[in-house]
Amino acid sequence: MNPAFESLTALAPDALLGLMTAYREDKRAEKFDLGVGVYKDDAGHTPVMSAVAKAEAIILKQQTTKVYEGPRGNPDFCAAIERFVFGDSSHLIEKGRLVSLATPGGCGALYLGVGLMKRLGVKTVWVSRPTWPNHPALIKNTGLAVAEYDYADPETGKVDFEGLMASLSQTQRGDGIIIQGPCHNPTGIDLSVKQWIDLAMLTVERGVIPMLDIAYHGFASGLDADMEGARLFLQIAEDSMVSYSCSKNFGLYRERAGCFLGQAYTARAAQAVMTHVADISRTSYSMPPAHGPAIVATILGNPELRAEWEAELTEMRERMIGLRKSLSDELVARTGSNRLAALASQNGMFSQVPVTPEATVEMRERHGLYLPSSGRMNIAGLRQADIPRIAEILAEYL
Repeated sequence: MNPAFESLTALAPDALLGLMTAYREDKRAEKFDLGVGVYKDDAGHTPVMSAVAKAEAIILKQQTTKVYEGPRGNPDFCAAIERFVFGDSSHLIEKGRLVSLATPGGCGALYLGVGLMKRLGVKTVWVSRPTWPNHPALIKNTGLAVAEYDYADPETGKVDFEGLMASLSQTQRGDGIIIQGPCHNPTGIDLSVKQWIDLAMLTVERGVIPMLDIAYHGFASGLDADMEGARLFLQIAEDSMVSYSCSKNFGLYRERAGCFLGQAYTARAAQAVMTHVADISRTSYSMPPAHGPAIVATILGNPELRAEWEAELTEMRERMIGLRKSLSDELVARTGSNRLAALASQNGMFSQVPVTPEATVEMRERHGLYLPSSGRMNIAGLRQADIPRIAEILAEYL
């Protein structure tokens, strides 16, 4: 007998998933889960969207096989996401400069993008400080180094754009960069259209390879408004990549519906990109999921279902905006400080409150308020009736 696995030491559990488990096992009547990033309604449920359920019924009735769809996945899904990201009138498609593949969620698309960066000779990938924790983890797991650029100003609750540009003036030609699209995770602080343009010009000037991570499309101001700055960026930075996730805006968390998109300066280069990302996918997950992309393609290809989905998405967005304003007003009233007024003008599912890791532990143990140690708060996990109590707890530590 050769007990090979005895040489392994157990890793610490993922902090966020551990928080989810601890909340579930907490027997207290009063407890609040503002940790894991899923949308919840005011009853605390994460419902299946009505348009999604109807699309699934259509698929079930029409589907006759479970055969592989090939490395690219569902072509209707890919075409729909291309239009979402680049706009209906984009010239890139007809010129053959745009490629797309369905992936296992947005993380699968990030994996392809970082893998392609490695094949391009990238040694270092820049991410915002702070960022989604899986960004640096994925980069390091690919064997590349991580560097950080300044992003959020905790005093103003806005982008520290001067610091961001100063950080990125240290990039080297051939570095990679991940830039989050609308509804930055974990801060909710977004770039302005002018800042998107200036950032694009800097990446071109310094020869940096960008990848946009778009995971919350439609949660800030609307489908077209959310993409205005990113589209202008992509018009300037013509060699670039995009990771797109349908987990949040379609509520398809467990279906893993994502898309990798790459645009190149020439059609020849775009075709080369396609062969490389297809090769990376083949040697990792082999073939993409089919069910989630089929749901999205069915919704976006049916005018009635699309209208129903957009109405549901609008309702979700407006609810989060209302929750933000209520929490901001409560915190300002309780702390006597306008520092947290910026919460109301931030976007999407998340914001970050200025509390210490020790404070998050104490809030959890004393009050049943579950927050990650970073202070990232899932706005979409709030219930309107709980906001006064949550604000009361938070104010004690601010």
